[in-house]
Amino acid sequence: MKRIIVVLALMAVLLVPAAALAYNPGVALPSGATEVETWYLNEAGEWVSQGTENAAALARCWSSGPAQGACNKESWVINFTHHASVAQWIEWSIGGTRWDWRIRKPGTYAADCINFSLKSNNDVAINYDGFADLAYLEQGEGVKQTIDTYYSYGATLAEAEANGWVRASDLNNDDDLIEDSAALHAGLNTKLWNKIVVENCNSSCEYEDTATITLTLQNMKHWIDPETGNFKSVQE
Repeated sequence: MKRIIVVLALMAVLLVPAAALAYNPGVALPSGATEVETWYLNEAGEWVSQGTENAAALARCWSSGPAQGACNKESWVINFTHHASVAQWIEWSIGGTRWDWRIRKPGTYAADCINFSLKSNNDVAINYDGFADLAYLEQGEGVKQTIDTYYSYGATLAEAEANGWVRASDLNNDDDLIEDSAALHAGLNTKLWNKIVVENCNSSCEYEDTATITLTLQNMKHWIDPETGNFKSVQE
């Protein structure tokens, strides 16, 4: 795989067709806002300063709207606003980004080589591209140039069978959305299985497929740099 085989294991978990979502990207900072120093509490229970103008800070804060008054009236009403804009985050892990089979005889084979986990605090869109049967790599035509390839998920092979095998090429037309949920916040975990069908007509050769899966956060804030995930250099 060119990038990662992720979220195949979640094809039937909290999935709905991907669609354009109208999320609020975050409000602009008030005119005249001034950044103030912030601290975060680390795992040792110590406060650590993040300074100001720190694009890699975990959180930043601005103050605005100074007010004052002076006269002899009895009471004063001071309007106060405390606002927080929380960015979407994602955490994922995968036990491997490549499978390698060594096959002595024709047959149908399956393996669960990879464990996968995913966390996020909002919807995550999934785009599949380039998935296909394993293809003949060497010169010459061979007899059959592909190995039929399938994917499924589950804790055991029996669960993978029950969940059903998806033909590799069918994934390219199955862009999905994992919806925001308590389970997604806590973390989804499963095993990813693959199945191949090696036939008598498959010539001895090397076979391979390279593909990509793109995970896209659906509630990006305008103040986050989408390439780095840090704060943009100029805050609005």
